Amino acid sequence: MTIDLKEISNGFPGLSQVSGQHLFESCVVCLTRQNHSNTGTTLEIKGDSSINSTLVWDNVFDDQLDRTWKDQFYATEHGAVCIAILLALKLTDYTIVEKSARKNGFDYWLGKKDDILFQKKARLEISGIFNGSEKDINKRYNVKVKQTEQSDALKIPAYIGIVEFSKPIANFGAKI
Repeated sequence: MTIDLKEISNGFPGLSQVSGQHLFESCVVCLTRQNHSNTGTTLEIKGDSSINSTLVWDNVFDDQLDRTWKDQFYATEHGAVCIAILLALKLTDYTIVEKSARKNGFDYWLGKKDDILFQKKARLEISGIFNGSEKDINKRYNVKVKQTEQSDALKIPAYIGIVEFSKPIANFGAKI
């Protein structure tokens, strides 16, 4: 499976093209700062599936982009959103339909790709780690699973995506 990070710049029902470009830039910054190649970097995906994917992207990294994204924490969180959204699109039947309000325990509402009404059918919670161990990734995953409990009364699936940039690794799975 190949994931072209630029796809997020096209936008989705609940994500504008400009916001998609913002997420794309942050992801490129994180991957470039970790010395990954834009022509094909392996992303190890763990969780519900254990597969490898190839990340590709337009090489847009330059001094201006580097200065724009100096806050590494901010870049990491937004870069993780980029990859987790694209994983949700590749690994599930869902698309992004709306950004969740704060304090709900998750980041995005998901809806069925073929549902023109974009009903809220699932939740997506995302977190990023710029440089961490597999233990860090698993610990963060468990924290995020617990965080989604505050919205479990909705009785819809919650997907959790943790993205680590140094390897890179994504732990992506569903809590049903």
